[in-house]
Amino acid sequence: MSRILVNDVLIEPATLKIKISGQWQAIEAKQMALLLLLIEHQGQCVTRDNIIEKLWPNTLVSDNSVSQLIVQLRKTLKDNKAAPKFIKTIPREGYQLIATISEPPSIKEKLLAPKVNRPIYWLLFGGFIGLLISTAVSYLNQPIKQVNPFKYDSRLTSAPGLEVYLRYSPNGRFLAFSHLGENQSQFDLAVYDSHSKIVHSLKNSSYSEEAPVWSPDGKWLAYYRFDPFRCEVRAIAVDQTIEMWRLGKEKKLFDCELGYGPRKLYWLANNHIVFNTQKINQQIVEAYELDEQLNVINQLQYAHIKGQILDADTESQTLLLKSQINNQPHLISQSIADPLLSKDVLVNSNVALGAWYRSKQIITADDQLFFSDISKQTRFSLNDKAGLVGDLAVSQAGQLVAHSQGYAQVSVYRLKIDDVNTHLVPISSATRIDVTPSLSRDGDYYAFVSLQTQQDVSSEVWVRNRLKANAELAYTLENNEAAKLLLFSPDNQYLALMTESNKLVIINLFAKSAVKIASEFEFVRNVYWAEDSRSLFFTSTDENGQPLSWNFTLLDSGNKLLKESQNWPPLRERNVTFTHYAEDLKSYLLPKLASYFDESQLTASFALYLPALHENGAYFVIREGHNLSLYQFDNKNGQISLIKELGTYLYDINTPLSLSSDKEGQYVLINRIDDIEMDIVLHSAIQANTH
Repeated sequence: MSRILVNDVLIEPATLKIKISGQWQAIEAKQMALLLLLIEHQGQCVTRDNIIEKLWPNTLVSDNSVSQLIVQLRKTLKDNKAAPKFIKTIPREGYQLIATISEPPSIKEKLLAPKVNRPIYWLLFGGFIGLLISTAVSYLNQPIKQVNPFKYDSRLTSAPGLEVYLRYSPNGRFLAFSHLGENQSQFDLAVYDSHSKIVHSLKNSSYSEEAPVWSPDGKWLAYYRFDPFRCEVRAIAVDQTIEMWRLGKEKKLFDCELGYGPRKLYWLANNHIVFNTQKINQQIVEAYELDEQLNVINQLQYAHIKGQILDADTESQTLLLKSQINNQPHLISQSIADPLLSKDVLVNSNVALGAWYRSKQIITADDQLFFSDISKQTRFSLNDKAGLVGDLAVSQAGQLVAHSQGYAQVSVYRLKIDDVNTHLVPISSATRIDVTPSLSRDGDYYAFVSLQTQQDVSSEVWVRNRLKANAELAYTLENNEAAKLLLFSPDNQYLALMTESNKLVIINLFAKSAVKIASEFEFVRNVYWAEDSRSLFFTSTDENGQPLSWNFTLLDSGNKLLKESQNWPPLRERNVTFTHYAEDLKSYLLPKLASYFDESQLTASFALYLPALHENGAYFVIREGHNLSLYQFDNKNGQISLIKELGTYLYDINTPLSLSSDKEGQYVLINRIDDIEMDIVLHSAIQANTH
């Protein structure tokens, strides 16, 4: 039995084909495996976990992968989600095949329908379906007969300090980067020559020279130049021997804004320099158009392009973007040259770094470096998870991948605002990366998450009483989980934890126990405690995207679906899980602060640290170049006051920074980057060594 009839659709698993309305068409292997799994359990609910276990064994995937596969299969079967004939959604459970399954009739059976039931056929049919499922899944998950196309080559630098903002020249010979020496606060511009294996210092001045980018012809090297009072993008001629570059002519291209810090630049073949600009609720794409003498002749804004630029293909003028689609981060490819061209969704991913290698091939990095072939759906790790990856650069010409790898120290500090001399008091260890600082309403308890950068080590939630010297371990997150929110109950007995993957946990701080209250909901939002600390409210969405209101009661230890939506607490008591919270926060504060600070500086600063509201006003951080300062807004008199200089912010390591305040605004909890150490590591393409 090589064919199955599902309703009026003929399925041929061996050839990965289906026949709909008399026409044969191909079906993807993953879709076929899912369809066979549903057929095997016809009439029963197949859970999302079961689908993941069968179709992606020993692989970490999200529920969104299942949702996308269901959508694709429905589209292939021409099924309607609202009035399904094949696949029915079981809310918060999984999916059920409601179609009729039968053997396709033979020619003889088409002429004369059978008149006797033969149950033994169905037993054989069920066994056959099970065999097909096993064969299909085995085929899909057998090791791909490919090898990692890259290998470790060498470490290019090994000096104290930080090497980031990596950029290869068009011919692949030179690698430009910014170097921050030990105990320095300004970056210097340097270039590694792959022929001589020597690092040349191009700029070593009282300015900070950062984020270099090559012109498409390789004759100019543009970079940011910062000082405490202004920011410029300049270009230096590099069309002579490298020893003469320090003496080459220089030209100012355009001014930049101190509040933003350096945003990576992308110099396209049409002489447009493209970059991101942070607006209130999104990152947009802008560009300066230059003439042949490198004079600015136009400033452009690409309203049709949304997202963070990770890389740009110079010749095709195609951007690699990280953008939100249905509230999920995706990598997309979008042309900047032709606005009519639709964007191409590459993969569902929340990586920090990405770069083109070849068409449909990308290098990505978070805490590990990966090579991904989108068309073949293959992915290889280029390095072990042994530290942070700070930046990466790809040379298509030289078939090389360079990346910055090292470690960082991110610590949590407490400030008591009524002190005559406000000091930063360390709350966490200086040897870890500590994020998501949270204060209880009365300021008596602190919580934070310690991230782990080693392989297969989970992150941890720590809690400390203000009157005690040490923090205590409260909860260990599941592997690869990241915390989005820590929220104390009003009585300080419980701590709500929400992860980036929409899981919700309540931690009993005295019993040292935890209960998961939401693990299969999609898009958990609007998390807050009842005033009596005995229940937690949150919302999710149903299959049609409509909001559902829930209440978890500690006494009953169960979720209750509420008939009516709850009234949200005031803005000062909301948190990052609330819909449009960041936008509402900025809309509230920007008009009040606009007479003191430039709006673009406020927007960029708020993108780094979201302000913390309290009943008497707000605390917020302002970034000016590399310097950070903590300010307070008093809502009684409308005054702004400087609380504390926080030090420098030198480089974005994709680690969340945040501040928290108690209800009355007497205490502030904040995390900051204290130290970064990174060297440049090189990987080369294996096939390049055979030529």
